[in-house]
Amino acid sequence: MKKWLISYKESRPGLKVLQQRIDEFITAYEVQQEQQRKERGACAAGGGWTVVVHHKGRKKTTDSETGITVGSVAQAAVMDKMAKKKKEVALDFYRFQRREAQRNEVMMLQSKFEQDKKRIQQLRATRKFRPY
Repeated sequence: MKKWLISYKESRPGLKVLQQRIDEFITAYEVQQEQQRKERGACAAGGGWTVVVHHKGRKKTTDSETGITVGSVAQAAVMDKMAKKKKEVALDFYRFQRREAQRNEVMMLQSKFEQDKKRIQQLRATRKFRPY
């Protein structure tokens, strides 16, 4: 048992060691991403081509004095979005309301199924062969 405990504790590094490993991984990843970006740029420049990349999202500008990123969004678009958000009110906001709605739907389907079964039985009963 002691052997297992020792091996378990050795397999779990301390917080400092773990933080060091994470930092090393992040820096290596950032270096790898930077290298890939440079390779793509060099490949594009080597062939005489210009790579055009579409960036999703809004354009951002940074204030040079403070370094704060300021988004450029039209005020009318913000007002429209806020108006749409206010109009949307969920009827089944709480979990119990969703469950009740599902339960009611299942009950309705079951009752319709039973009614259909009865109607089919009646139709089958009326199809009896009567030669006279």
